[in-house]
Amino acid sequence: MEGNHFHVFVRDLAAALEWFARVGAAEPTYRGEDMAVLQFGPILLILDQDEEETVTTIGYATADCDADFRSMVGRGAQGIEEPTDRSWGVRVAYLKGPGRITVELEQEAPDATARSSESVP
Repeated sequence: MEGNHFHVFVRDLAAALEWFARVGAAEPTYRGEDMAVLQFGPILLILDQDEEETVTTIGYATADCDADFRSMVGRGAQGIEEPTDRSWGVRVAYLKGPGRITVELEQEAPDATARSSESVP
């Protein structure tokens, strides 16, 4: 078996889809009255309209965390945490998504490969 989709509940489906189109350049592959599907590579994000919103983080792999963070903020996203290097070899940033969604941008730190090869005996 392999995973292929996640359901995330949002109160305002139209606003969530507008956010993903404007900020994330993602258009739905399906749109119904109370549900829409966005495709991110092999993973589907199914947004369901509901009174209860899902608290979730959606992670994006990026080759340039800083540039993508600036680009998404420039398109209207609210930054939560600017790009920061982490001790486990990644550079990450966080943005406020629609509803209770947080968007995480993650890039392998440029020197992570060098660090991991240095530690190999």
